[in-house]
Amino acid sequence: MSKDKETVVDMQALSDGCSDKKIAKNLAKDEKKQLKNSKKQEKLQIKQNKKAEKQKINELLKQRKLEEKQLRKTQEQTLRELEKRGKLQSWFRLDNAASIYPSASVKDWNFVYRLSVTLKDKVNKEVLQSAVDDIMPRFPTFNVRLCHGFFWNYFERNFARLNVKEEQDFPCRPFDLDDSESFLIRVLYRDYTISLEVFHGISDGRGALMFFNSLLARYFQRLGENISDMKGCLSYLDVPSDQEVEDSFFTYYTQKKYKRPKERPAYKIKGNMLASSIVNTIEAEMSVSEIKEVAKKYDASLSAFLAAAIGYAVYKRQTGNKPTRISIPIDLRTRFESSTLRNFSSYINVEVDGDNLKFEDVLNIFKRELSTIDKEFLQANINANVSLQKNAFVKVLPLFIKNIVMKLGFNYMGENYQTLALSNLGRVDAPREFEKYIDSYTVNLGKSKHNAKSIGIISYNDKLTMCISSKLASSQTERDIISELTSHGINVKVYSNRRDLYAAR
Repeated sequence: MSKDKETVVDMQALSDGCSDKKIAKNLAKDEKKQLKNSKKQEKLQIKQNKKAEKQKINELLKQRKLEEKQLRKTQEQTLRELEKRGKLQSWFRLDNAASIYPSASVKDWNFVYRLSVTLKDKVNKEVLQSAVDDIMPRFPTFNVRLCHGFFWNYFERNFARLNVKEEQDFPCRPFDLDDSESFLIRVLYRDYTISLEVFHGISDGRGALMFFNSLLARYFQRLGENISDMKGCLSYLDVPSDQEVEDSFFTYYTQKKYKRPKERPAYKIKGNMLASSIVNTIEAEMSVSEIKEVAKKYDASLSAFLAAAIGYAVYKRQTGNKPTRISIPIDLRTRFESSTLRNFSSYINVEVDGDNLKFEDVLNIFKRELSTIDKEFLQANINANVSLQKNAFVKVLPLFIKNIVMKLGFNYMGENYQTLALSNLGRVDAPREFEKYIDSYTVNLGKSKHNAKSIGIISYNDKLTMCISSKLASSQTERDIISELTSHGINVKVYSNRRDLYAAR
């Protein structure tokens, strides 16, 4: 090949090489441009999706606000109609027992207790919320907010919506009593549990149980159940009666004066205190028939036997000269034919004191003391409390002074005479359809202001639950009580919110 030909071939190859590079460069440039456009389109699509999602959320929120507004309007119309018919007040004085609870409160404590059910199926939040919406207008004394007057605290109707919430904290958290817009009850749920927490100023355990069972009945109805017998609960369609909202302390007050026995300060269970936000609870589940069988051997009632077992377990670790004293609330409704849903209970302090007492000795103390509760004893408590509230000098004291006086009285005269409170709500009366859905009930008295422990007892069918709430890190008292029960041959299944000790429900 000639030199000129070789030069032509080289130039052609070089030209072809440059052309390929140019093509490759253009292709890369186009690919980069397409990628850039693709990313731009992708970002634009994401932006549009976010905008659409935000718009959808805004529309849902707007719809929810409209629904809540309509619900409040409907509830207000219902309440107004009831008021026109003379069946509803727009505000309530605190009942005689309730008047002390706002005054005795401090920043991190007020008297809050809880009723719970363990269900056989998981809780449906939406259905539960609908059930709460349905029943709130039916219960005017629960559908309130706390207001502070010049002379007294009082309750005023609350037109807001009570929203159910998933449980995430320790039980029986205090309510913000300075927030005049908030409710004084809360409805909580968690997996298989529905709970009602109540500020004691609203109602006692028996009144709250009627509200709670009415809520459960409506919940089961909304799940499709036909409740044939409203035993132990009230229909959301009923009109509230005058008797339900009355202050029965004033209704049954008489001017007769009684002499009441003087008491001395009680022994207190000591230990390392937990943080103010923590309430440890241990639940002991037992068979009602099994306890009754053991109690029968001692010729005692179930209530007397359980109280004695608790009293004896605490007494065995008693130190110092102060007596162990168990405070037992007494429901006054059956004694005075009342159907109020507000507070209407009294109490008896049973003292366990003496040297080297055996269980039988302590049981005899409880049997004797509980048998002495008669109408005269209860009337004396009613008259003493109401006469103080009716005192002319007390009436004209400004609220801020009343608060100081009542707080001092509660601190130095109330729980100062107790070692612990033991509240037994007894057997739950409920519609038979509840058996399809409910496994057991629990009552948690929450944190006491001055006592280390509080105990709530309730039974449903053959299951009895004893819930011990504690402010102490130590669970020695709980162990002592459970050991005392098992020593009598009673089988005890234990649950707790203390993961370091026992299984949780």
